[in-house]
Amino acid sequence: MHLPLLGMGTWGMGGKYERDENNVTESIELLSYGFDMGFRLVDVAEIYGEGLTETILGKAMKGRKREDIFVISKVWKEHLRYDEVLRAAEGSLKRLNTPYIDLYLVHWPNPEIPLKETMSAMETLIEKGFVKEIGVSNFTVPLMEEASSYLSHAKLFANEIEYNLAVRDAEREVILFCKKQGINVIAYRPLAKGSLLSGQNAILQSLSSKYKKTPAQVALNWIIGKGASAIPKAGSREHLKENIGVLGWHLSTEDVSLLDASRF
Repeated sequence: MHLPLLGMGTWGMGGKYERDENNVTESIELLSYGFDMGFRLVDVAEIYGEGLTETILGKAMKGRKREDIFVISKVWKEHLRYDEVLRAAEGSLKRLNTPYIDLYLVHWPNPEIPLKETMSAMETLIEKGFVKEIGVSNFTVPLMEEASSYLSHAKLFANEIEYNLAVRDAEREVILFCKKQGINVIAYRPLAKGSLLSGQNAILQSLSSKYKKTPAQVALNWIIGKGASAIPKAGSREHLKENIGVLGWHLSTEDVSLLDASRF
């Protein structure tokens, strides 16, 4: 299964950790607009808006070809017992109003619950046809190795991690391991919560002028040039237009090296 390189993040749509119905209509319209523009990857989680975010996405997908959209959802760290994982996935499927989830992730590790139990449930979800692929989020290399050791017929498809020009810790071990093992890397907070766009970084500004792209487009292009998928938040129509402009061009090898060596 092919993972698109660029997607739409949904944090804040329908609330963050609590349900908030104030932006439901505009969020549905925004995601629908993104699909119309050509976005095919969208990232949600059961914890977002206490499930309301998944409901919003389900409404935005209504009437569209399901196979044209790659949906990522995640089970919260408090729901990692075997039966709880199954219940969480079933709840997500109902809210999303879809027969399957393309990629289902363990949102955060929980040392209080045996990982073997969690991964057994994740494999069961594949067997039942509820999910196409399984993966993890915020996992270290030892945790990825442990999770993989409990899988009998599936493999980890992805690890979703915080990764951007300012947060590069994952490059030391996690990303190298993922590349060796054929595990996709998905970058959340790819713009470092907006801190990269303050206008203070001379290198980003210079490359922005050189490529006739915005600093955000340069920063996102750097990520996908590394082979990772990026899921910047879909904040507005303007943001979506800007984000999709990341595709179809490449930073030169020299400019990638320049960004690699810079501090943000």
